[in-house]
Amino acid sequence: MRVPFPQSIPFRGALVVLSVVLLFQLIEGTDPVFAILMLIAQLATVVSFNLLGGIRHMAGAFCLFMVLPTVTVPELAHLILGQPGEMNLQHPIATAGVCAVFFLSVMIAALFASSIRHPEPYLGRIHFSILELRIVIVLSCIFAGAISVAYYTAGGPAEDGSLLAALNHFYPFMIAASIMLATYVRLETTNGRSCMSWYVAALILFNVTTGILGASKEGILTPIFCWLVVVAAARYRFSWLGTVSVICLLLLLWFTVYPFSQRARSPVREALTLSEKVDLVLLFFSDPSTFPEISPAEESSEFGVSTPKVNIVARYSLLGTIDMLIDADQKVGYTSIERYAPVLIAMVPHAIWPDRPLPISSNELGHKAGFRIDENNTETGIAIGGPALFFDVGGWLALIVYTTLCFSLFFLVALRFVGSADNSVWGLVPIGMEALGAGTASPGGMFNFVITFLGMFFLMIVILKIVGFLAKALISRPIVAKA
Repeated sequence: MRVPFPQSIPFRGALVVLSVVLLFQLIEGTDPVFAILMLIAQLATVVSFNLLGGIRHMAGAFCLFMVLPTVTVPELAHLILGQPGEMNLQHPIATAGVCAVFFLSVMIAALFASSIRHPEPYLGRIHFSILELRIVIVLSCIFAGAISVAYYTAGGPAEDGSLLAALNHFYPFMIAASIMLATYVRLETTNGRSCMSWYVAALILFNVTTGILGASKEGILTPIFCWLVVVAAARYRFSWLGTVSVICLLLLLWFTVYPFSQRARSPVREALTLSEKVDLVLLFFSDPSTFPEISPAEESSEFGVSTPKVNIVARYSLLGTIDMLIDADQKVGYTSIERYAPVLIAMVPHAIWPDRPLPISSNELGHKAGFRIDENNTETGIAIGGPALFFDVGGWLALIVYTTLCFSLFFLVALRFVGSADNSVWGLVPIGMEALGAGTASPGGMFNFVITFLGMFFLMIVILKIVGFLAKALISRPIVAKA
């Protein structure tokens, strides 16, 4: 068995499949206008995906990972449950229209970016030896481990503007880099015969453990997904035993991640010490009945009373959140671009600029959209679909203008700096990182993603050069033996 890693999706084949899906949606009572708009959104994504190099390039992969939680996954879930695609949406046509216009604008940006002739990407010009990659793996692991220990022993959330809060921005990239580079090195040193070793397993286990201690589904799933990305890119063929193991792992994640992240999230995150977190995690898996039950599904939720049947898909789907924010925009008005713009200066530390303006947070947008969170809660992150975030800036015209401008710039930077996974292993790292975050892409989120990734990469280059310079100086300098 091989994990699919497509470089392109045949447009005619996609049209046929989506047309069949549309037919079944109509049979189940989906509004024809809604279904056609969602089909347009997915076909536009197929064009963008193919133009930008498919899943083997971070730009193409970003398009795929955006459309899955916002359009494809929720529509398929409704289809399997026998429900209309627009079930329980307050503004179904507007929601589908926002998705269609958003992905058409992304397609225009992809057409523009791909029409320009690009030189060899900067990151593709820097080549690493196996030894250098191993040094990067060790440094990344040590850095991520130190941040984890500091974060979980701090006795509470990191203070905004502190050094720990600043370093924590690089933590997800260090996780991805350590796991993906270690897997790549294993494949290279075994000529593609093995994708697992004790240190790869240890890295995955360590990072999954930190995700468990944070009761975070992203923290649990991202390390495993990063490993799968490298394996798929290498076209590694699993043996029958490996195939069974992967299937069992996926089933384990399916049945455990969602209930754990839902029921244990509040108690685990409220624990102030590492030992308390460990005790709560062990208690959950030994006696889950001591934790609050998941709230019963309501008829008004995205999938209605059938929500438990789709398990973690209900948390992955963003179509309902798009509808909620669109509804809030129509009731209380749009959010001005000035609230999003401070992200352009977000990388300036608070130590240098104590009064630096803060960009709008997903928590603030969640309050606006009407999520059931306490009014005093200012920390919980809320996942809202990207199309609604661009619409929130000012309506339909703003949706087109800002989506086209932001994604044109994003794609140009990605094509200029990051090469295809075929040419550089570093092209894989952002693919592993963006999978769970692309669906909630906002103008600020995209900017932070690019800056943080490039900053981490060039930091590693500087460290490697310093290590290499010192090693060369120490080794080449003759040492005079004492008489």
